[in-house]
Amino acid sequence: MQTPPPFIKRRYKGGFTNTDRWARFTPRSGDVFVSTPPKCGTTWTTTIVAMLCAGTTDVNSARSVQWLDAEVVPIDDAVAALQAHEGRRCIKSHTPLDGMPYYTDATYIAVYRHPIDMLFSHRKHTANMKGTAPDHPYLGDPETGLKFFLEWELDFDDYDDGTLASLVRHYLSFTDPARPGNVHAIHYSDMLRDARGAIGSICTMIGGDPEDPLLDEIHEATKFRNMKAQADRYAPFANRDFWHDTGAFFDSGGTGKWDGKLSNKALSDYRARISAMMSDQQLGWLENGSAGP
Repeated sequence: MQTPPPFIKRRYKGGFTNTDRWARFTPRSGDVFVSTPPKCGTTWTTTIVAMLCAGTTDVNSARSVQWLDAEVVPIDDAVAALQAHEGRRCIKSHTPLDGMPYYTDATYIAVYRHPIDMLFSHRKHTANMKGTAPDHPYLGDPETGLKFFLEWELDFDDYDDGTLASLVRHYLSFTDPARPGNVHAIHYSDMLRDARGAIGSICTMIGGDPEDPLLDEIHEATKFRNMKAQADRYAPFANRDFWHDTGAFFDSGGTGKWDGKLSNKALSDYRARISAMMSDQQLGWLENGSAGP
């Protein structure tokens, strides 16, 4: 394994991720890093942050938010876009906190979702992504996908598997009780329950005024139906022939879409696996946010 850049603790590599790319990153005071496991509200959150940073809803987050540690965009292009960006910047990642550079004058926001919601969203995401291998386990029936999701072991050199092990690794890194005060975690279900309140909380995290009238405009602009209707403005890599259907990147939103689609045995296997990986308190928040167990 290669030695990671000196300002990060752990190197992650995968089909998209390459944390060696952080060596090309030049920080600015006020940068906002949004890092989530895949399909946990990344695009929703980065778009909110991009609008807050720009002070307007007239934002094309598909272009302005850079996923620096992903190899989809050539590193020279990503770096040039960040350098040319005026004002505060939002940088996207799916990397755990120990694989990212840490700066005391930046803000870090992680977003989480019920693991099975993540899986079911990831299955549709995988089917919509060009280049997916036809035998990918997420393209099969739900229980085959769940089996892969539960059993695949964490591999730092093949990190982009979208499995439970990588989700838990990310979650524990960002929710460590000893984390710095500029590192925050929010939950997708809480965002769904009170989107306007969540926007206010994110605004506070990055040092803004949660009573600014702009937040009401952001609330309207980032409703699911409005983002789906303008997928070319918001879906990542919208201009790179990456998706079969760019609009389908925004599938349906919501939570609990897997209800009734998995057997009791499959759900029992999930419960046994994840309960061995974290405490009941940690699991209660990961699954349900502030609503608890």
